[in-house]
Parts: sequence; structure tokens; C-alpha cells
Amino acid sequence: MNKPAPPDKEDLAFFREAMKNVKRTKSFHARNKPKKIITRVNKAKLINLKDENQQISIALFDPTELSIGSEDRLFFSRPGLQNKRIKQLKHGDIRQSDCLDLHQMTVEQARGMVLNFLLHSREHSYNCVRIIHGKGKLNLSGAKLKNHVNCWLMQIPWVLAFSSAQAQDGGAGALYVLLRRIRHM
Repeated sequence: MNKPAPPDKEDLAFFREAMKNVKRTKSFHARNKPKKIITRVNKAKLINLKDENQQISIALFDPTELSIGSEDRLFFSRPGLQNKRIKQLKHGDIRQSDCLDLHQMTVEQARGMVLNFLLHSREHSYNCVRIIHGKGKLNLSGAKLKNHVNCWLMQIPWVLAFSSAQAQDGGAGALYVLLRRIRHM
């Protein structure tokens, strides 16, 4: 086999110019790869919450692209959840114990409010809650909070599932959130 010809000075100069702002990342071996890779994230915020019995730290990643539209319906479910329970959640047949309205909040305010609300709901053994994130129709950047809440909820371990609400509960501007209960011994 013939080796390709080495690049000329002009090609090397072009390559160096194109790569001048690129920073080397730490490499890792295949055996050290995490089993679950979170894609489309740009930054994580470490949130420290105080539970009755322990300190909980959660790093929530933000989405890098806001690809969810104002009228798009959302759904997420962890593996192992029964189909009957999923259908009840989607139809709004599970009674919501509490509700959080995020209208007029910034992303940073909403992040803390969502985590504190879900922690409070879990501590009180609420099974299902509703989060109103809005549709972002009045915002020039679109459904920003909707995209962020969608991304955050998938990262919170005690969120079993969520689905866009029925029209009477907010429609595409709200979510039903199904929570895992704390097991008391």
C-alpha cells in the first residue's frame, strides 16, 4: 500500500488556523465509559437539597438546542412502568396532589423551584403532581422553559414518568409527573 503524501505547508497552515481554539479533552479507555451517556447537554448546575435524613446533590444538565415547539406534546417513562399506569397518566386519570406554576420565572429560578417542589412532593408521598411550564408563545426564544423542564425531569431519579396534560389542565403547557414513593421501613 502506498502512504498518502504528507500535507503541504498551505494545508498545515489552514489546519492549524481552523484548530487554534480547540482544546484537548481528557481521554478515557473503553472500559471506563459510563453506561448511560447523556447527549445534548451544555452545562450542569449542581443543586444541593436538604432532605429530612440526608443531603441530596443533583447535577441538572440543560439542553443545548431548544427543539421542542410550543404545541408539541411531551412524554417520558422509565422502563418497568405498567402500561395501565402510563395510560392513566396520559389521560389525567391519576389525581394530582399539588401543582407548580413556572410562568414568569427565569430558567435559574425554575430549576430550583422544580427540584424543591419535587423533593417536597416526594417527602409528602404524593403520587402525581402537575407542573405548568407554559408554551412560550409570548417569548421570542420560544418554549424555553418547556425544553428545560423536559430535560431536567428525565434526570431526576424519583420521576417515574411524565406526560403533557389534558386540555382542561393546561394541555401542551403543563405536565403530569408521576413520582416514585419513598419506602419507609
